[in-house]
Amino acid sequence: MKKFKFLVGYGLKKRILRKAFLIANIVIGVILIAIINLPTIISWFSTGDEAMSDLNVVVYNETDITNFTDDLDTMLNQPYGDQVFYMLTEEDASFSEDPFWNNEDKDVAIVLTGNLNNPVIDVYSKEPSYNSQIMDQIELLLVEYQIDDYQRPAFNTFYAPDYEDPDEEMASSSMMNIIVLPLFILIIMGTQFVGTDIIEEKSTKAIETIISSVPAKIHFLSKITASIIFVILQGLLVLAFGGIGILIGNASQTPLPGSGEVHLLKYVAELIPDWPVVLTFALLFMVVGTLFYLIIAALFASMATTQEDYQQIQAPLMLMLLSGFYIGLFAPMAGADQFVKIMAFVPIFTPILAPVAYASGAMSVIEAVIALIVMIGFLALALYLVAPIYKVAILSYDQTKFMKRIKSYVHKAFVKSDKHTE
Repeated sequence: MKKFKFLVGYGLKKRILRKAFLIANIVIGVILIAIINLPTIISWFSTGDEAMSDLNVVVYNETDITNFTDDLDTMLNQPYGDQVFYMLTEEDASFSEDPFWNNEDKDVAIVLTGNLNNPVIDVYSKEPSYNSQIMDQIELLLVEYQIDDYQRPAFNTFYAPDYEDPDEEMASSSMMNIIVLPLFILIIMGTQFVGTDIIEEKSTKAIETIISSVPAKIHFLSKITASIIFVILQGLLVLAFGGIGILIGNASQTPLPGSGEVHLLKYVAELIPDWPVVLTFALLFMVVGTLFYLIIAALFASMATTQEDYQQIQAPLMLMLLSGFYIGLFAPMAGADQFVKIMAFVPIFTPILAPVAYASGAMSVIEAVIALIVMIGFLALALYLVAPIYKVAILSYDQTKFMKRIKSYVHKAFVKSDKHTE
């Protein structure tokens, strides 16, 4: 047990105390903070010209408030001097929703109902980015009227049937980035950790000294344990970077047009009300999935003899990870939720795709639990099959073709052991 702890601690120190770990985390932190505050960053480079175009506003005043349209016109256009951005007109007829949506000349309809003391204001908008400013000015105008027993107006907003909120679309696609990118980075870092560590010891022949002191099984388990602890520590750092991103977003004084929200995670929280469950599933799949990929990476590293050899052998593993990454990133954006759900039950893609499928609503809680159980079973099977092969391959320096090496190691690990048992 002491040797096991020593190998785990030595492996962690060798990776965490390197400059590469510090540099990688600086890069990851900057990227993650930038992604979380993407709307704010975009607003910094926005000139605001697009937001300030002529807007045709139609007012349907069904209350006893007089001169409302003229007063609101003055308040909305006052900040822009001689320029008129809000073109307000008042209609005497009652409001009809369908004709408004079909009329290309009308952008916003304001319908006032109720009474002077307690007005109800419906805002029908084809340009929702203006809603916040319009509603703020309406409320300010009503306050200036100094109405007795005044009550804050009740606002109801309505969007066109075919309207697609660009902020929501951006948050939906960015949600995939927030879920997929950290999982992908952590799995990549974990597999590189265990693979590079093993191949360094093997290429320098240090592995012969180590295996002479501890069984190959202990060496194998120590590498997996050190790697998963490394991934967990890195995951905690990613969460810390996310927290810093939220604090920066909250401290920012640059809101999005028509919204008081600042950073991207607030949008994501609105889109995913059960985000704590999503985060829990993401962490579970990350740990189980990373363990699976670590086992495969350790197997490939034990079969390699040099760093170049390992890079070639691990190519299929990287292709599997990249496939899962791109599916999780682009399939939800293309509306292929069912495809993501199906692929989430394939164990090699489950660690990345299952959290995405659950977050997007394509997978239920029960289905996510089933996928996790399948992944755990697949992990146990991989551990059972890989451990004997690792024991044979770790001290072998065979440089034949990869498939031939696999056949040789499998034969030595299982066929000969079976004969020995007989």
